[in-house]
Order: sequence, then C-alpha cells, then structure tokens
Amino acid sequence: MKNLYPAMPAQAIMMVRMVFFLQRHLEDRLAQVLEAHALSHSAWSLMLMIHSDPAQSISPSAASEALRQSRPHMTRIADELVARGWVERGHGVQDRRAVELRLTAAGKRALGRILPVMWAGYEKLVAGFSPEDATRMCGMLRSWLLELEQADDPLASTPREAGHD
Repeated sequence: MKNLYPAMPAQAIMMVRMVFFLQRHLEDRLAQVLEAHALSHSAWSLMLMIHSDPAQSISPSAASEALRQSRPHMTRIADELVARGWVERGHGVQDRRAVELRLTAAGKRALGRILPVMWAGYEKLVAGFSPEDATRMCGMLRSWLLELEQADDPLASTPREAGHD
C-alpha cells in the first residue's frame, strides 16, 4: 500500500486502527463480565456515574452527553435500571423541575457486589503490562486524549486531495 501512496502516514493509520480494534476487544471482554449480571456497558457506566458524582445523582441529559449516547437510548437505560429497582428518578435539588437519577439502596448493594468482579476483569485485561509500562501507557493515552479534546477539529487541517472538493 505504501508503494501506491508514498505520502501515506502508515504509522498514524496503524495506531488509530489498533486503538479501534483494541476498544472493540475491551468492550467485548467487559460485556462478557457484565452479562453475568444482566447489565449492558451503558447501564453499568450510568450506575458508576451516579455513584461517583459528589451529589450522588445525575441528570439524564448530562449522562447522555458524558457517555456519548443519544437521549432516547439513555432514557431506555434509565428505564431498565428503574425497573430493576437499582435507580430512581427524582427532582433536582437546584431546580425542582429537573429530573435527576439516583441509585437506590438495592442499586448500591448491586454495585458493591459487581465492583470487585469488574475490578478483577480490568486487572485481567492489563495483566501483560508491568506497573511501569502501565504507568507509561496511561500517560501516553492521557496525553493523546487531551490533545484530541483540545483540538477544535483535528481533521480540519488535513490536506485534501486535488480534484476532490
């Protein structure tokens, strides 16, 4: 391929593609762990967001934005967790018209049971890294993420092929 396109940034393409493949594998492995608890990754992430918020609540729209899920999808996830008795909807503290999601006592107990299982799953996923390599990898990924987040449009400055306007 490099022979056909000498200007092709092979290493950059390889890095991005590997991250995509890695993400899929990680999500698949974590989904297997969560399946035992009849949870999707989105539902698990929502529970963690609520639990980790200082107010122990979050608005569905904030959760939708943070988890990069559509609002209708986030509503379905919240409905699922409400039906299980793990999450409840309530009024916002600052704005009584706003809806907030909170973990119930049963949701907190479920989280307490599932967290150690998930922690073990995460440890298995990175078992091949030494602590030093893991620290370096986290630093590199954090830097890359910050760089992408700070760029207005990381692809806007890419040169366009002649004749393809």
